[in-house]
Amino acid sequence: MLNAWHQPVPPFVVKQGQRLDITLWLQGDELPERVFLRAEPDNEEWLLTMKAQRHEGMRRYQASLTLNEGEPTRRYCFKLLWADRQQWFGPQGWSPTPPGQLAQFAVDEPDNGPAWVADQLFYQIFPDRFASSGGEHGIQSGSYRHHAAGAEVIRRDWQHPLEDRHAASTFYGGDLDGICAKLPYLQQLGVTALYLNPIFTAPSVHKYDTEDYYQVDPHFGGNAALQRLRVSTHKVGMKLVLDGVFNHTGDSHPWFDRHRQGENGACHHPDSPYRGWFNFYPDGRALDWKGNASLPKLNFAEPQVAEAIYQGEGSVVRHWLRPPYSIDGWRLDVVHMLGENGGATGNLRHLAGIYQAVKQENPQAYVWASTSATRAAGCTPAWRMRR
Repeated sequence: MLNAWHQPVPPFVVKQGQRLDITLWLQGDELPERVFLRAEPDNEEWLLTMKAQRHEGMRRYQASLTLNEGEPTRRYCFKLLWADRQQWFGPQGWSPTPPGQLAQFAVDEPDNGPAWVADQLFYQIFPDRFASSGGEHGIQSGSYRHHAAGAEVIRRDWQHPLEDRHAASTFYGGDLDGICAKLPYLQQLGVTALYLNPIFTAPSVHKYDTEDYYQVDPHFGGNAALQRLRVSTHKVGMKLVLDGVFNHTGDSHPWFDRHRQGENGACHHPDSPYRGWFNFYPDGRALDWKGNASLPKLNFAEPQVAEAIYQGEGSVVRHWLRPPYSIDGWRLDVVHMLGENGGATGNLRHLAGIYQAVKQENPQAYVWASTSATRAAGCTPAWRMRR
C-alpha cells in the first residue's frame, strides 16, 4: 500500500516571493522510482523533478512552481513512476491517467482587487438593449449587410419581440446617451459601478466582432457619447468598466478585411503586413474562435500584436484608461484562449502583460476576465487577474 499526503495549503504549499514551494509526503512498501510535479502553464505540460528526502519512515518530495505577476492560479498534480507503471495523484486520489484541470490541486494567490471594488454593486449593460436616447445616430433597417448573419441589419421598435434567427443582426437602438439618462434609475437600485458589454465599432449587435478598437460604435453615439457617459458617471461617483475582446477581432477589421474594404488586409493578401497577426490553414482559412469564421483569432506570437493590444504607448488597453475616458478597468473576454500560433501558448505571459499595462496607467484600475476553465462544477465562469 502507498499512502500520500498533500493539500494546497501550508505547510504543503509555502509561498516564497514569486515562488511556490510544494511538498508531497509518501509512505509505503513500494515507493516510486521518480516523482514529478506536473503543471500546465500556457496549457502545456510541465514535469518538474521532485527532490526526495527520507524523514522518520516517510519520504518527502519537494519542487517549486513560479507564480508570476498577473497569474492568480496555479493548478498541478503529481506523477509517480515505477519501472513497470505510472500513477497520478490529485485531490480525488490516485488515477492511471492525468486528471483534468478541474480535478487538479489549485493554489490561488489571495487578491481582493483594488480597495474600492469590495464596496461596489456592479450592473452589467448590453448597450443596444438597455435604453435609447432617440438620437439621430441610431441604426436603420437595411443600412448595411451583416455578413456573418447573411442578412441585412434590422431595426425593431422597442417593444417588438426578438426573432432568434436574426438575433445578432437585430438592433433596438440602445446607446450610451440612453445609459446616461438612466443613471438616476440605476442609482435608485443602489448601483455604483457599470460594466458594459463591447461598445467598439462592429457589425453585430453584440460587438464581440471588433472592427475598430479606437472608435465607439457610431450607433452608440461614438467617442463623444462615451465622454459624456464618463462625465456623468464621475458626477454621481459611479465606476465604469469596459469589455476588452483581444483573443480575436471581427473579420471586417482592417487587419483582416474579409470583405475587401481596404487594400492590404491579411485575409486575401499573403504579403499583407498583418498576415502574421493571424494564423492560416494550408487551404487559406484563418483560425478562428470556436468555428466562427467571422471571428479570426489574433496571433500573439507576432510582437506587433502585443504592441498594438497592450505593450505600445498608444495600445488599445492603455488608450481607454487615459483622459478623457479614464475608464476604471477592463473585463477581458475568453482569456484562456488568448495566445500564440493559434493556441494558448504564452497565455499567462500575455495576460500578465495586459495586467501590467493596466496598472502602469492606473494602479487602482480593476481587471477581471471570463474563462470556461472554472475550478469546479457550479463555479461562476469568471476570475480576477491579480490586482
